[in-house]
Amino acid sequence: MIAAAVLAVALAVAEPVVPKSDEAFFGRVVAPVSGRVEIDVGRCVHAEVAASAGLSYPVRCPPARYDVRVRVEGRTLVARRAWLLPQSAGQAIPERRRDGRLAARLGALGRAYPGWAAIWLHDLRTGRTAGWNSDASFPAASIVKLGVLIAALDRFGPRPERSSAWADIRAMATWSANDATNRLVARLGGPGVIQAVLHRVGATASTYTGDYRLGTSVAADAPRPLPILTYRRTTAHDAGRMLYAIHAAALGQPDAARRTGLSRHEARVGLALLLSAARTGDNAGLLGPAGPAARKEGWTTNVRHTAAIVYQPTGPVIVVVLTFRPDEVSLGASRALGRRVVGVVRSV
Repeated sequence: MIAAAVLAVALAVAEPVVPKSDEAFFGRVVAPVSGRVEIDVGRCVHAEVAASAGLSYPVRCPPARYDVRVRVEGRTLVARRAWLLPQSAGQAIPERRRDGRLAARLGALGRAYPGWAAIWLHDLRTGRTAGWNSDASFPAASIVKLGVLIAALDRFGPRPERSSAWADIRAMATWSANDATNRLVARLGGPGVIQAVLHRVGATASTYTGDYRLGTSVAADAPRPLPILTYRRTTAHDAGRMLYAIHAAALGQPDAARRTGLSRHEARVGLALLLSAARTGDNAGLLGPAGPAARKEGWTTNVRHTAAIVYQPTGPVIVVVLTFRPDEVSLGASRALGRRVVGVVRSV
């Protein structure tokens, strides 16, 4: 039976246990209700079920954002703007083994790019990883805003979507708005706070502030380091680590919760924001129609980056593609590389 305390809390906020408003959820509606229950998931599902000891209802609808309603005995629990992912998305196996054969395929793609490129893949179903130039430092552009997102969700929780910072958090995550990001960083206590978050989640080669010369890397996977100066930097591998930390915290994994400081709900709000990122203009990214993806884009005249968790029907895969040219990056060439990387992901 569901504890009376959980029932009281759920009814007080008039939401199901899963999902809550503005969060991602993994294919199941959970509510502390009993009796004859009506369930609506947008226009996709209208069902009546009998629940004897709490509701746990599997939802098989296309991944998208829905309003979810649970009705029983004159009461209605509502979660608005909840991002439905399939049950297969609820996997987060940490890095376990490098796939040399897959890395060789990525290397062929990376070396053919007319500039500098880096690629990182992490299959969250198996823990298999592969990369090329994935430890080489690149100008980060907006990719390190993932660190700002983690810090803001932590600081303005437990319900960040109800906080005074929500408009800025949403603008930064979905549109990569620089003014919103700057306001958040100031409220959080400055760039040093973001730097600490990056290191805590394992992005130890990434920086949010300070000048660094990016020469030959001592990391294991940097066959083509960039001869440039920049004050915000990251690697493809680090971008993958940031996304993994958010996704694993959304599943309640203790180590990820400790590293990010995020509750399950706070991390799921972060995923929903990244899933809702605008797909127009510069923010359209490099991966093309890869399906539902929690993603962050970064771009300047010289760089085009995409870091994403691609939610395939069989399970989630982290895909990171970073590209750079010292004069002007070709968006067409960067997108062609991204599409080829997605093609590799789908073929293995």
